[in-house]
Amino acid sequence: MCPLTCPECCSSRLFKNGLRKLRTGEKVQTYICRECGYRFSEKKLGVSLKENQQRAINSHVSIIRHNQICALEAKNLEPQTEPKTVAGEITQQDSKGKIVTFEFWLLKQGYSKSTITSRRKLLSRLLRLGANFNDEESVKAIIARATWSISRKINAVDAYDSLLKMEGKTWTPPIYKRVRKLPFIPNEGELDQLIAGSSRRMATFLQMLKETGMRSGEACMLKWSDIDLVNNCIRVIPEKNSNPRNLSISNKLVSMLNAMPQNTQRAFTYNTDAWIRNYSRQRKKITFKLKNPRLLQIHFHTFRHWKATTEYHKTKDILHVKEMLGHKSINNTLLYTQLVVFKDDDFTARVAHSEIESCQLIEAGFEFVCDFNGNKLFRKRK
Repeated sequence: MCPLTCPECCSSRLFKNGLRKLRTGEKVQTYICRECGYRFSEKKLGVSLKENQQRAINSHVSIIRHNQICALEAKNLEPQTEPKTVAGEITQQDSKGKIVTFEFWLLKQGYSKSTITSRRKLLSRLLRLGANFNDEESVKAIIARATWSISRKINAVDAYDSLLKMEGKTWTPPIYKRVRKLPFIPNEGELDQLIAGSSRRMATFLQMLKETGMRSGEACMLKWSDIDLVNNCIRVIPEKNSNPRNLSISNKLVSMLNAMPQNTQRAFTYNTDAWIRNYSRQRKKITFKLKNPRLLQIHFHTFRHWKATTEYHKTKDILHVKEMLGHKSINNTLLYTQLVVFKDDDFTARVAHSEIESCQLIEAGFEFVCDFNGNKLFRKRK
């Protein structure tokens, strides 16, 4: 039986969108295409499901026939003087098997899960683009023609270089120089908008990134045993060869963590890609609702940049920021000294009349300024 396809783009990647009741009382299933967003049902405007499927089959048949004709013409244009050789050519199946072997080799070499997944995806992408792993010039040409960023091309070169190391081969890699750009730093109100508009679990995840400045992969690796809800602190298991650290959290985040179910070993699902896809969908909804396109520039790592920047401008202690981020080299931390220029008067002031109010302001991130007429003045950067 032919699978259900979209009548607009013939894609089979569909979402079910509930049942729709017709005037006759009959209920039909409705769908949403994940490729073009077209909504349709099994009987759209009187067109039956079989007609939609037949239309998709006819379009695919025409594509196949066109490809066969093009292949036949290319075959006729080949010079007949050169003998056809099959030895030494890598089939698609052999290349896929090599990628699986390469993935296991990286695991034995001690690479992290994120690095293994990233290099596997890059090699699979190169294979789909027509790269021949036995011909380094073919790989160079595919990377050069690809409309990728410089960073992605560098990662593709590193992935293929590791594949050659597994096979005991060497090559002359292309030279791509990484251009370091200053990251986008939002204001705190925009981060709070994303947190308030997200689901409960996602809001807890984002609040943790905002308060601690940890990486999203480190947050996904957190276990409930690493979170001390009594002393309000979190023990971070580092990734990317950084330093472990113990970070404090607020009472607000503790309350959000207590509201989450604790029937599993990990606090969050250990699948960074799933978190990124879920966050992307929720961010689009919040951006459309608030009509603020700047929210689309906020990624998981943006929370880390914001925390490091505000922490440095609050303490003026670059070593403190280095320890908080877990950097082993202070050169990576020095980036945050030039991200945002705060104005001298860009503060929010509060007055504390008692010790309880002073403690609440300190927990909220305010810093003590001076005493005035028996009251304590605090301030916090906006």
